Amino acid sequence: METIEDRVERLEFYNELTVKSIDLSSYPFYALVMEHKLTEEEMQETLELCSRLEREFETMKEEGFVHYTALLIEFAGLLTPKLKPREAIRALRDQKLFLHLMKKLYELSLTYE
Repeated sequence: METIEDRVERLEFYNELTVKSIDLSSYPFYALVMEHKLTEEEMQETLELCSRLEREFETMKEEGFVHYTALLIEFAGLLTPKLKPREAIRALRDQKLFLHLMKKLYELSLTYE
């Protein structure tokens, strides 16, 4: 009789094969999530963080702000430690998630190399 551990191990193996067999170049953020083994909760927290920061970014732009470093600092500080901020920003940008915010954060991140 197959144990639960054996089934989980087999399913993980099948999942790895599936991921390797599809083109994830159009989904770099999802690929990053899988590569760094984020949980569904960690991914949702990241997306919620981005959504909130995008609203703040739009408000700041409307109010005439020109400096957005605080948003980059908040993003980096609240991002799951499993991801590197610039890598996550690039993947989100390339997948066209929160595009305007990610373009600005990426631009800012380059000034802190």
